[in-house]
Amino acid sequence: MADNAFLDKGVILGFCFFTDPHHRECRRYLFSGETEYFATEQVENIFRNAKDSIIEEHRSGILRNIQQVKVNYEGELSENDIEEIQSEIDRGENSAWRYLVDFYDDKAGRGVYEVTDELREVIREIEQRAEARKETLYSTFQGWLRISSHESVQDELTQLRAQDEEDFWIVIDAHDVAANVPGETELATTNPAEFADDQIEEEVLGATAIDSIQLVFVSREYSASALRNNSSDGSVPTDVSGDDA
Repeated sequence: MADNAFLDKGVILGFCFFTDPHHRECRRYLFSGETEYFATEQVENIFRNAKDSIIEEHRSGILRNIQQVKVNYEGELSENDIEEIQSEIDRGENSAWRYLVDFYDDKAGRGVYEVTDELREVIREIEQRAEARKETLYSTFQGWLRISSHESVQDELTQLRAQDEEDFWIVIDAHDVAANVPGETELATTNPAEFADDQIEEEVLGATAIDSIQLVFVSREYSASALRNNSSDGSVPTDVSGDDA
């Protein structure tokens, strides 16, 4: 890992909300080495502005799942039931999809009402755990106030700016850190839409002092059982609550 990392808001929110699809990746990333983490000093505003909508989205997604399971299943859930439930979780519409896929992975043999009651408890805990994780995060990074506007760099980031204005300013802030803090600096992001694009990556790394871009995300092709059975990845926690690290 790099000496320094600038965090985009997706990494911050992904860490805070244990029901976020990228939560495990963000958690591992933030506690995996000696990297110095930086984020805009407006991170409190980022959290506050996004908190209510994220909680509502995740609660709604989990509630829809509870209703579907109660309508379509009864008694003890079989292995086939679990696979069916996991396959029917809409990864495009349900913002808590990764949490739910993981949650059901060890629920075979348990009753429908026991499992759905546990999910209702998850709903009640989302905000409290997010607040606690935000406080934990504050102890791991430094708030950064941009020193310069870097107008010449701005002029070179034409593709990125045309594609996403918010990501454009994240890159400017990350460049500001890279230009003023000793050591290698990477941009950590949960957004592959822009930053996995070869042309965007080439433009960013060519125009700025950023040394690398680190994608911290999970794709929608994720499979809980496949990852669990992959012996090459021993870092996967067994507790999907996210409180084991």
